[in-house]
Amino acid sequence: MTRHQLPQIGATLCLAASFLVFSGIGWSIEPPVHSDSAVTMTQGEYETMAMDFGKSYVSPLNLPASAFRSDGVNPDQLRTSTYFDDLHGMGTQNAIAVAPVYLPRGATVSMVGVQLYDGVGTTGPCGDDPLQRDVWAQLFRVNNYTGEVSTMASFSTTGSDPDYQYFVEMSVDYPLVHYPDYSYYAVTKVCHSAHAFCAMQIFYLVD
Repeated sequence: MTRHQLPQIGATLCLAASFLVFSGIGWSIEPPVHSDSAVTMTQGEYETMAMDFGKSYVSPLNLPASAFRSDGVNPDQLRTSTYFDDLHGMGTQNAIAVAPVYLPRGATVSMVGVQLYDGVGTTGPCGDDPLQRDVWAQLFRVNNYTGEVSTMASFSTTGSDPDYQYFVEMSVDYPLVHYPDYSYYAVTKVCHSAHAFCAMQIFYLVD
Protein backbone atom coordinates (compact mmCIF):
# COMPACT_ATOMS: atom_id res chain seq x y z
CA MET A 1 0.00 0.00 0.00
CA THR A 2 1.12 3.54 -0.73
CA ARG A 3 0.54 6.10 1.99
CA HIS A 4 0.84 9.84 1.46
CA GLN A 5 1.18 12.23 4.37
CA LEU A 6 -1.14 15.19 3.77
CA PRO A 7 -2.38 18.43 5.36
CA GLN A 8 -5.56 18.57 7.38
CA ILE A 9 -8.60 16.56 6.36
CA GLY A 10 -11.85 18.29 7.31
CA ALA A 11 -14.67 16.41 8.98
CA THR A 12 -18.22 17.66 8.46
CA LEU A 13 -20.60 14.71 8.59
CA CYS A 14 -21.71 13.48 12.01
CA LEU A 15 -22.76 9.82 11.91
CA ALA A 16 -24.88 7.85 14.36
CA ALA A 17 -22.46 5.59 16.20
CA SER A 18 -22.74 2.46 18.25
CA PHE A 19 -20.20 0.51 20.28
CA LEU A 20 -19.09 -3.06 19.62
CA VAL A 21 -17.42 -5.30 22.16
CA PHE A 22 -14.59 -6.89 20.18
CA SER A 23 -13.70 -9.43 22.83
CA GLY A 24 -17.27 -10.61 23.09
CA ILE A 25 -17.62 -11.54 19.42
CA GLY A 26 -14.13 -12.80 18.83
CA TRP A 27 -12.85 -10.14 16.46
CA SER A 28 -9.10 -9.81 16.17
CA ILE A 29 -7.98 -6.31 15.19
CA GLU A 30 -4.26 -6.33 14.48
CA PRO A 31 -2.22 -3.13 14.98
CA PRO A 32 -1.19 -1.56 11.67
CA VAL A 33 2.27 -2.15 10.29
CA HIS A 34 4.10 1.13 9.76
CA SER A 35 4.98 2.00 6.17
CA ASP A 36 8.10 3.90 5.18
CA SER A 37 6.50 5.04 1.93
CA ALA A 38 4.76 8.12 3.37
CA VAL A 39 5.63 11.38 1.67
CA THR A 40 4.93 14.98 2.64
CA MET A 41 2.82 17.32 0.53
CA THR A 42 2.24 21.02 0.94
CA GLN A 43 -1.20 22.40 1.72
CA GLY A 44 -1.49 23.77 -1.83
CA GLU A 45 -0.60 20.41 -3.36
CA TYR A 46 -3.17 18.67 -1.19
CA GLU A 47 -5.90 21.19 -1.99
CA THR A 48 -5.27 20.76 -5.72
CA MET A 49 -5.42 17.00 -5.35
CA ALA A 50 -8.60 17.14 -3.26
CA MET A 51 -10.32 19.33 -5.87
CA ASP A 52 -9.35 16.89 -8.61
CA PHE A 53 -10.82 14.01 -6.61
CA GLY A 54 -13.96 16.02 -5.94
CA LYS A 55 -14.62 16.47 -9.66
CA SER A 56 -15.19 12.78 -10.25
CA TYR A 57 -16.30 11.51 -6.85
CA VAL A 58 -19.67 11.70 -5.10
CA SER A 59 -17.80 11.58 -1.83
CA PRO A 60 -16.10 11.90 0.62
CA LEU A 61 -17.75 10.35 3.63
CA ASN A 62 -16.42 12.10 6.73
CA LEU A 63 -16.10 10.41 10.11
CA PRO A 64 -15.39 12.92 12.90
CA ALA A 65 -14.17 11.85 16.31
CA SER A 66 -17.67 12.37 17.72
CA ALA A 67 -18.92 9.45 15.58
CA PHE A 68 -16.75 6.98 17.55
CA ARG A 69 -17.68 5.08 20.71
CA SER A 70 -15.76 2.73 22.97
CA ASP A 71 -15.57 -0.92 21.92
CA GLY A 72 -16.48 -1.73 25.52
CA VAL A 73 -12.93 -2.33 26.81
CA ASN A 74 -11.49 0.43 29.03
CA PRO A 75 -14.26 2.91 28.15
CA ASP A 76 -13.16 5.18 31.00
CA GLN A 77 -9.82 5.64 29.21
CA LEU A 78 -11.40 7.62 26.36
CA ARG A 79 -11.96 11.36 26.47
CA THR A 80 -13.68 13.39 23.75
CA SER A 81 -12.80 17.03 23.27
CA THR A 82 -15.93 18.80 22.08
CA TYR A 83 -14.01 22.00 21.30
CA PHE A 84 -11.57 20.38 18.87
CA ASP A 85 -13.72 17.29 18.13
CA ASP A 86 -10.93 14.81 18.76
CA LEU A 87 -10.59 11.65 20.82
CA HIS A 88 -7.87 11.32 23.49
CA GLY A 89 -6.54 8.66 25.84
CA MET A 90 -6.15 9.09 29.58
CA GLY A 91 -2.50 8.09 29.90
CA THR A 92 -2.68 4.67 31.54
CA GLN A 93 -4.24 2.02 29.26
CA ASN A 94 -4.96 1.43 25.60
CA ALA A 95 -8.50 2.26 24.57
CA ILE A 96 -10.19 1.44 21.27
CA ALA A 97 -13.11 3.32 19.72
CA VAL A 98 -15.19 2.24 16.74
CA ALA A 99 -17.68 3.81 14.35
CA PRO A 100 -19.96 2.21 11.77
CA VAL A 101 -19.29 3.23 8.18
CA TYR A 102 -22.30 3.60 5.88
CA LEU A 103 -21.23 3.53 2.24
CA PRO A 104 -23.45 3.16 -0.84
CA ARG A 105 -23.95 -0.39 -2.09
CA GLY A 106 -21.68 -1.13 -5.02
CA ALA A 107 -19.39 1.83 -4.34
CA THR A 108 -15.64 1.49 -4.79
CA VAL A 109 -13.46 2.97 -2.04
CA SER A 110 -10.49 4.61 -3.71
CA MET A 111 -8.85 6.72 -1.00
CA VAL A 112 -8.92 6.86 2.81
CA GLY A 113 -7.38 9.66 4.85
CA VAL A 114 -6.91 10.22 8.58
CA GLN A 115 -5.69 12.99 10.82
CA LEU A 116 -3.92 11.78 13.97
CA TYR A 117 -2.00 13.52 16.74
CA ASP A 118 0.82 11.82 18.60
CA GLY A 119 2.50 14.10 21.09
CA VAL A 120 4.15 11.34 23.10
CA GLY A 121 7.34 10.92 21.06
CA THR A 122 9.45 7.83 21.70
CA THR A 123 8.66 7.41 25.39
CA GLY A 124 5.55 7.53 27.51
CA PRO A 125 3.60 6.01 30.40
CA CYS A 126 1.57 3.61 28.22
CA GLY A 127 4.04 0.71 28.37
CA ASP A 128 7.32 -0.42 26.90
CA ASP A 129 5.74 -1.80 23.73
CA PRO A 130 6.14 0.88 21.03
CA LEU A 131 2.70 -0.01 19.67
CA GLN A 132 1.21 1.19 22.95
CA ARG A 133 2.90 4.55 22.49
CA ASP A 134 1.43 5.05 19.01
CA VAL A 135 -1.92 6.15 17.67
CA TRP A 136 -3.43 3.97 14.99
CA ALA A 137 -6.57 3.84 12.90
CA GLN A 138 -8.09 1.37 10.47
CA LEU A 139 -10.95 0.95 8.03
CA PHE A 140 -12.14 -2.65 7.89
CA ARG A 141 -15.00 -4.87 6.81
CA VAL A 142 -16.63 -7.75 8.69
CA ASN A 143 -18.15 -10.78 6.99
CA ASN A 144 -21.67 -10.89 8.40
CA TYR A 145 -21.85 -14.68 8.07
CA THR A 146 -18.42 -15.80 9.29
CA GLY A 147 -17.22 -12.87 11.43
CA GLU A 148 -13.95 -12.67 9.44
CA VAL A 149 -12.31 -9.24 9.64
CA SER A 150 -10.47 -7.83 6.61
CA THR A 151 -8.43 -4.62 6.83
CA MET A 152 -9.04 -2.20 3.98
CA ALA A 153 -6.69 0.61 5.07
CA SER A 154 -4.51 1.09 8.13
CA PHE A 155 -2.49 3.93 9.61
CA SER A 156 -0.02 4.32 12.48
CA THR A 157 2.12 7.11 13.91
CA THR A 158 5.04 4.68 14.36
CA GLY A 159 8.25 6.53 13.56
CA SER A 160 6.46 9.84 13.07
CA ASP A 161 7.33 13.13 14.72
CA PRO A 162 5.29 13.96 17.85
CA ASP A 163 2.86 16.27 16.11
CA TYR A 164 -0.27 16.24 13.95
CA GLN A 165 0.08 13.67 11.18
CA TYR A 166 -1.96 13.51 7.99
CA PHE A 167 -2.03 10.22 6.11
CA VAL A 168 -3.75 9.09 2.93
CA GLU A 169 -4.02 5.54 1.61
CA MET A 170 -4.69 5.28 -2.11
CA SER A 171 -4.20 1.50 -2.43
CA VAL A 172 -7.27 0.28 -0.56
CA ASP A 173 -7.74 -3.47 -0.12
CA TYR A 174 -11.20 -4.98 -0.69
CA PRO A 175 -12.47 -1.67 -2.11
CA LEU A 176 -15.86 -2.86 -3.42
CA VAL A 177 -18.73 -2.24 -0.99
CA HIS A 178 -20.82 -5.39 -0.96
CA TYR A 179 -24.06 -5.75 1.03
CA PRO A 180 -25.47 -7.77 2.74
CA ASP A 181 -22.35 -9.93 2.96
CA TYR A 182 -20.25 -7.30 4.74
CA SER A 183 -20.55 -4.50 7.28
CA TYR A 184 -17.99 -1.70 7.44
CA TYR A 185 -16.34 -0.01 10.43
CA ALA A 186 -13.61 2.43 11.35
CA VAL A 187 -11.52 1.92 14.49
CA THR A 188 -8.88 3.91 16.31
CA LYS A 189 -6.58 3.21 19.27
CA VAL A 190 -5.27 5.86 21.66
CA CYS A 191 -3.54 5.62 25.01
CA HIS A 192 -1.84 8.78 26.20
CA SER A 193 -3.61 12.06 26.87
CA ALA A 194 -1.29 13.50 24.19
CA HIS A 195 -2.78 11.08 21.67
CA ALA A 196 -5.68 12.20 19.50
CA PHE A 197 -7.78 10.81 16.68
CA CYS A 198 -9.22 13.72 14.74
CA ALA A 199 -11.02 12.47 11.62
CA MET A 200 -11.24 9.85 8.89
CA GLN A 201 -12.29 10.72 5.36
CA ILE A 202 -13.35 8.06 2.85
CA PHE A 203 -13.41 8.82 -0.89
CA TYR A 204 -15.47 6.49 -3.05
CA LEU A 205 -16.82 6.21 -6.57
CA VAL A 206 -20.29 5.02 -7.56
CA ASP A 207 -20.72 3.68 -11.08
